[in-house]
Amino acid sequence: MIFWGSSWPSSKIMVEYTSAEVVTFWRFFFAFLASIPLILILKIPLRLNFQIFKLLFLAALLNSVYSILFFVGLDYGSAGKGGVIVTTLTPIFAYILAYMFYNTNSQKTIKTNEILGLGFGIIAGICLLDLQNFQELFLNGFFILCAIDWAVLTLVCQRIKIHPLAINFYMTFLSILLWLPLFLWNNTMMCIFSFDSRFWLMMFMVAALSTAIGTSIYYIGISYIGATKAASFTLLVPVIALGSSYWLLAEIPSFLTLLGGSFAIFATYLINFYQYPHFIFKKKF
Repeated sequence: MIFWGSSWPSSKIMVEYTSAEVVTFWRFFFAFLASIPLILILKIPLRLNFQIFKLLFLAALLNSVYSILFFVGLDYGSAGKGGVIVTTLTPIFAYILAYMFYNTNSQKTIKTNEILGLGFGIIAGICLLDLQNFQELFLNGFFILCAIDWAVLTLVCQRIKIHPLAINFYMTFLSILLWLPLFLWNNTMMCIFSFDSRFWLMMFMVAALSTAIGTSIYYIGISYIGATKAASFTLLVPVIALGSSYWLLAEIPSFLTLLGGSFAIFATYLINFYQYPHFIFKKKF
């Protein structure tokens, strides 16, 4: 979660050096290189069939769109606020989309905690969008689109029945191929090799630590403590994004960002992690 949260200010620092599309391509490239040793060390199987490949290609396309929205948003907007908006609203959007498109049982009712979660999610969205400031609203729109895109990507990846690290490996590789025409056409793509050590430290954080190693740690953790408990740790990401943005960029979060982020975290907890208490009644004779 530290790696994932810190990738927000690290990414913003990188787009201060060059354009969003240049950073996007090289992030995929170096993340792919960093994932190869992990695949070999952990002996992750890479077998797939054509059906899985089609889903992987769709996932890579969504991942590519997310990345360009991500870096363009960071180029103009706040890293801390972006980290809060995307990481807290994505699970809410994923729940809404899953309920709309995957719920085939028309008799299924939404639980009370899910209704409350959606209500808090709406309030969170209003706070985070900052509707009174048109410029902020426009910039935050990039992060909202990121959250929607990542929610769709999450649902697509759930249908890919191979190891999660293999999904990450193939998605990164296919994303490189999708961006390759730009690399061949844009003569500024090699400019990163003239940048200083600060840029390369940020690239290492984003490509290696966050995308490759952080993701691997997360899925290894799932095998030890279970998916639900592991997923609950993602609620730390917006907090870490705010803290690391303050430390690296001196960004001070607004009251609406803190309030909306808190509501969104609580909404995510209600929708995804809250469990009704189970009462055990012992029959007396």
